[in-house]
Amino acid sequence: MAANCTVSGANPQTVTVPPGGSVTAPFSVSCTPLPGDLTVTTSTSGSSQPSGYTVAVDGSQSQAIGTNSSVTFTSLAAGSHSVALGDVAANCTVSSPDPQTATVPSGGTVTVSFSASCATPNRPPTVNAGSDQSVLLGVLYSLPDASFSDPDNDGPWSYTIDWGDASSSSSSRPSQGSLPGTHNYLLPGTYRITVTVMDHHGASGSDLKILTVGSLPVLNR
Repeated sequence: MAANCTVSGANPQTVTVPPGGSVTAPFSVSCTPLPGDLTVTTSTSGSSQPSGYTVAVDGSQSQAIGTNSSVTFTSLAAGSHSVALGDVAANCTVSSPDPQTATVPSGGTVTVSFSASCATPNRPPTVNAGSDQSVLLGVLYSLPDASFSDPDNDGPWSYTIDWGDASSSSSSRPSQGSLPGTHNYLLPGTYRITVTVMDHHGASGSDLKILTVGSLPVLNR
């Protein structure tokens, strides 16, 4: 008898066969399903792939799995199980249902497949606020050499100039290059000008420059 089967009631049984007749000896046998295996495979496309994922069965058992690989969970109870792919990088999208329901056969193996595609992550603009400067009070200040570049050319771009005196100005640019801006400082002092550029998909970069605003000289009469 198979190891996964049991007999209920007397075993063996004693029966008396009458002369010229017959007798029935009933046995009740029950068999539990054999455990099975679950194999998970992954297929990932794209140039910016992560190092791998994790795969979990029923939210508890988990294993690491490569981006184009397979792992097997052994000795699972026969029946339905939930299989989920986790630790998916932000630049990757799983096209297969996630999680999936898999039915493990008694004494057999079932395979579940996940497919994912990974795009190149959006890189932020590189901003150059320009070199530090010293100017005189009372002269309209024009940001002379602020500029930016974007490795993904992900325009149009919006930009903000924080003038360092609790005021700011914002504008946009259709192409990479200069970042114009003007401001009138009312008091002498040292100001931290921060230039921030945001691309079309929300990635941003910033740079800082120091501007020293000096008082006009007093002429002796």
